[in-house]
Amino acid sequence: MKFKDKIILITGSSQGLGRELAKKVAKEGAKVILLARREKYLKETKKEIIQAGGTADYFVCDIRDLKKAKETVGKIKDKFGKIDILVNNAGVWTDDTLEKEEPEKRENAFKTNVLGHIQITEEVLPLLNEGESIIFNVISSAGVTDIPSGNNINWKTYGATKWGMAGYTQALRESLRDTNTKVVQFFPGGFESNLYENAGRINPHNQPWMMKTEDVAEIVVFALTRPSDVYMEKIVVTKKV
Repeated sequence: MKFKDKIILITGSSQGLGRELAKKVAKEGAKVILLARREKYLKETKKEIIQAGGTADYFVCDIRDLKKAKETVGKIKDKFGKIDILVNNAGVWTDDTLEKEEPEKRENAFKTNVLGHIQITEEVLPLLNEGESIIFNVISSAGVTDIPSGNNINWKTYGATKWGMAGYTQALRESLRDTNTKVVQFFPGGFESNLYENAGRINPHNQPWMMKTEDVAEIVVFALTRPSDVYMEKIVVTKKV
């Protein structure tokens, strides 16, 4: 089994990519720690994993809240002792049109997409397996320079949060270069999930430019299971249209 006895913490794992990834790694033997804000969906995800013969536990946590992040990681430390893989996956989407009606979406985007992940990561760092560990940051193709800007001009705030997370991830990777912790930047294009629906976007599902969530999760599994001497530092994935 690819992840036998590995302890994997996944943020934003109650829905979408996080949920799909949690099911896949649990099927391959991982002990999955689910982290998200909505307990209802966390319970559903855990139940689905357990019924399939996997192992999972969950913690309700709003990663935007530093105090809550510290408390939650403390509970994880008490229960699990260490973490082998951290997947920073939680995120929100916004665009200029939505922000005209709700300007507070700008602040929420930065707190969730950047600050929240920084807070979780910094708290988790002391728990990472010193023998071998991975920090896998799900960012977005909106935060990488070699992808055409396209409609990014219509979601400037969202793009800025992804560039911010990309910058932090790159700096983190260099700071851990001489350790046994790999830091991976993952830049996927749009894929089927609840991201756009939760934001209030028109036509949030089944768009021709969307990849399948299961396919994206498979790519993450592939990246997380490379040999110890292989370092996949930056992964960009988009749909062929």
